[in-house]
Amino acid sequence: MLLALPPGLSPVRPLCYGFTKMMIDLHVHTIHSSDGQYSPAEIISLAGDRGVRTLAFCDHMDFLAVSEGLDAARAGGVELFSGVEISTAFKGRERHLICYGFDPRDSRIHEIIDRSCREIWQGVPAIIGRFREMGFLLEEGDIPEWGKSVPTGVTFLDALVKRNPHDPRILRYTRGDRSGSPYLNFYQDFSRAGLGEAVSSSLPDLVQTIRDAGPCGVLVLAHPGEMDGASLRELKAHGIQGIEVYSTHHGPAVIGYLAGCAASLGLLASAGSDFHGERIKPGIRLGEAPGQPDAALIEAIRERMSAWQ
Repeated sequence: MLLALPPGLSPVRPLCYGFTKMMIDLHVHTIHSSDGQYSPAEIISLAGDRGVRTLAFCDHMDFLAVSEGLDAARAGGVELFSGVEISTAFKGRERHLICYGFDPRDSRIHEIIDRSCREIWQGVPAIIGRFREMGFLLEEGDIPEWGKSVPTGVTFLDALVKRNPHDPRILRYTRGDRSGSPYLNFYQDFSRAGLGEAVSSSLPDLVQTIRDAGPCGVLVLAHPGEMDGASLRELKAHGIQGIEVYSTHHGPAVIGYLAGCAASLGLLASAGSDFHGERIKPGIRLGEAPGQPDAALIEAIRERMSAWQ
């Protein structure tokens, strides 16, 4: 769905502190996300060039890249994990859940993604309505790939640019003060204007999604930001096994907080760049994040992968 940002996050924050170059990157997007820039084969080639030896494709509500990428990964000497980033809602906010290690032929994961996508697309007309209330020209026909994967901030900004190219509010993102990272800035700005509530109201419930996806793979909460410890404890009780501690969404203070939460709650720490391509997220490079995932998480995913490969 639209790319939600944790509280207090500035889209330019990832440029303000050093990254660790990772041999492992567990959060990478391909063109099978509506906001991804590179094909699975291109990502594998880029991973080889950058020294990334283990990675996971985590497209939004879509896992076609996994099957496409496995042969290329073997040929390129890269270990590829299956992954999918599922948009959900929890306590009125958008939250993303990643399922790792699932068999892409498993009918259960197909059912979860298909059902979730239907629910999300049913809410898109209301989001379009909110933009029209703001005075923008926008119709359902302006949204490309209707019904496939899910729309993101890229989807909506591109549609608004096409229909409203001279609107001063849009020019800020195409050539003005917000053009340095237009898609992330767009989502942050318009979520403050009430769009975030419209988005979260159409999303599947996180707890129910955890219950449904639990038998399929290893569940990690993506870029949780400053989610309180009580909520993390609750989600662990429902079935999450880890949290994405080391993310380009998180500054040093948030990373320290989440690392402490993971240790105290017995959750595995994950790490990923959330790479989409430089056109989508300038400054975020494949294989760069502020830390490394727990070895136990990697082994848990490998065990899942070995059961079906």
